[in-house]
Amino acid sequence: MKADNSVPTVFDVAREAGVSRGTVDRVIHNRGRVSEDAVSRVKDAIARLGYTVNPNAMLLASRKAYTIACLIPQFRPGEYWSLISKGLQEGAKSLQGYNVSVQLYLYNSTDIDSFRVQSARVLEDRPSGVILNAVFREAVTAFSEVLDGAGIPYAFIDNKVDGLGNVLYYGIDPYRSGYLGAYLLTLKGDVRDVALIRITRDKGSHADPNGPRREGFMDFIGEHFPDCTIHTVFIRPDSPADILSTLEHFFGTHPEVRHLAMTNSRVHLLSEYLRLHPSEDRITIGFDDLEKNMEALRAGYIDFLVTHHIEQQARLAITSFSEVLVWKRKPVRRNCYVHLDILNRYNLDDYND
Repeated sequence: MKADNSVPTVFDVAREAGVSRGTVDRVIHNRGRVSEDAVSRVKDAIARLGYTVNPNAMLLASRKAYTIACLIPQFRPGEYWSLISKGLQEGAKSLQGYNVSVQLYLYNSTDIDSFRVQSARVLEDRPSGVILNAVFREAVTAFSEVLDGAGIPYAFIDNKVDGLGNVLYYGIDPYRSGYLGAYLLTLKGDVRDVALIRITRDKGSHADPNGPRREGFMDFIGEHFPDCTIHTVFIRPDSPADILSTLEHFFGTHPEVRHLAMTNSRVHLLSEYLRLHPSEDRITIGFDDLEKNMEALRAGYIDFLVTHHIEQQARLAITSFSEVLVWKRKPVRRNCYVHLDILNRYNLDDYND
């Protein structure tokens, strides 16, 4: 039994065992494939907590349906937010017995008006709760105030705005990930120049989702290499020809630059330039294990990826947020920072197995 004498739930068992709620369900009902280690951990957690299956739990839960509005950027197959979307929907699927479902509201991450239109749709539909990210910080702040006033709980995923009333955040610590990225970039000796490659976003410059990560990156460089010059180069993500010409022009006029970084999830955009202009003394770092990034890592075009299990992050966000909605339970931690991983060409093949 739990120390506070409350009746333990399947969510408590999942947290205690370090597995998903769906895994606990499969062990309890002896269905689906579960590793022996996971079965053992679940059974041990059940014994420690004194959990018993309540045959009426599903019936009680079914009296109310819970719809979670997921307000996230539009995406194409294989992009970062496609993995987040998949994880969100898989997490909801594992909670179908509790009548939890997700509804996606997709906005253009380069258009603040698109975010406002979709956030207005969310309010019209009156969901049980909202999960969103923070591309447009001012618009997100305004939206959160409306959610507070309407009594609709909300959680952030992937990035957040501090000081708001969200009940939960699930994602990386972006500042620390940028700091770690700069450390990896500068492992090889003294660093005099760094090329920080950024992508052009919305015309009004409202969107800067990678600001905290970039801040961590810049702080590490400033602390450890105070004489280093950071050159910022903007590329257009939708134009491979423009990317190539921009990089050729920059490195043609700055041949001394041997350290490259992108703090967003699209370092693979540099692959064609790096393929055409190989260099043994160059080091390149990126973030997130998208398939195209992994291909660039495997080919040797980039040296390191700082990443995390993206789909798992989204699944955990849904299950943890659902615990708040269904069971009215306060999260153990408000800021749930996921573990950061470092990939290179020698350890990437089994990463997502």
